[in-house]
Amino acid sequence: TGSSGINAEYGRSEMNDKRMSRLKHQVVKIPDSVKILFVMRMANIAGPMPQKVRKILQNMRLIEMNNAVLVQCSENMIEKIRIIEPYVTWGYPSLRSIHDLIFKYGYGEADGVKSALSSNVIIENKFSKEGLLCLEDVVKQIFEAGPHFEMLIEFMYPFKLTPPKGGFRRVKIHFSKNGSWGNRAEKINTVIRKML
Repeated sequence: TGSSGINAEYGRSEMNDKRMSRLKHQVVKIPDSVKILFVMRMANIAGPMPQKVRKILQNMRLIEMNNAVLVQCSENMIEKIRIIEPYVTWGYPSLRSIHDLIFKYGYGEADGVKSALSSNVIIENKFSKEGLLCLEDVVKQIFEAGPHFEMLIEFMYPFKLTPPKGGFRRVKIHFSKNGSWGNRAEKINTVIRKML
């Protein structure tokens, strides 16, 4: 019924608020060298999703399972990720991981059409004024969080990845406790390789 749905959502929201209250006292230490984060939607938790969580997932374009995005590392972004953390796994992608993601799963909007980033022509036509002429330029710009990072991320679609063989295990448990969700730090690159 409608009332039971509201009560369930309220209960889920209350649990999330309690979790966030505990997290306020926990400091996420990220190396200063990390400029980019890889975030992937990986779990559907039974029951209604808190509205705040749903809104952040939508804004980050993480609506579908196994969708992934590259985002710039900042205190504000970390705060958002911690709110949605039970629904995602994330970490610090290497240059190689970003390269392989873009070359294999990269799509952008060219002339209003979703197009695979399989040709340097697309990049040159779209970003020559910014001095970006090929996919390698895009990879470098994203990895370094360069001045055209936001423009490139807006141009690109979320990565639609294939789950690793056997899928993820213990999706309701944090990675630090041998589960799946949460911060994997550099170990996220192992996950990315398994999904390429």
